[in-house]
Amino acid sequence: MKMRILFLGICFLTFEWMANSEAFLPENTKKCIDKLNDHYTKEDDSLYDGHPIFLKNEQKLLMRIILDAYNRIFTQMKNEAQDVSVQNQLNNVKDNLNKMKEHYFPDKNDLNKYAIEVLALKESDPLVQRKALFEVERVYNEAANLAQNHRRRRQTTKSKSNFN
Repeated sequence: MKMRILFLGICFLTFEWMANSEAFLPENTKKCIDKLNDHYTKEDDSLYDGHPIFLKNEQKLLMRIILDAYNRIFTQMKNEAQDVSVQNQLNNVKDNLNKMKEHYFPDKNDLNKYAIEVLALKESDPLVQRKALFEVERVYNEAANLAQNHRRRRQTTKSKSNFN
């Protein structure tokens, strides 16, 4: 029973994390970005090559690391379990997590490559600057969604502690 609750909790957190709630850039900031895009496009419209500065799947990389952590936890639980049935159930959960991880999430080595690329960014490069303007709205909205989810979890934790 505890394993089912744990598995359902993992699924719930994963789906909540991947849910895309709406958050929007403040209108005045959006107008500034639009004007800056117009300005820099007039200077040289070849300054965007269609490739983002940052990967759009940074959450996928993080999810891969999280799934690896769950795998290590379940391996430890399996090693400590005396009951063969519990061991089999843990293997089942691990197998499903591993299948998901292998099919849908990039390799952890991509994270190292990604970190090196981020640290090597040349802020003075006009191409990088143009890409930053082009992408900032999406990045802002993603950050706002993460902040909103963090705030919701913090409020849920507070309300739970008020009941105790």
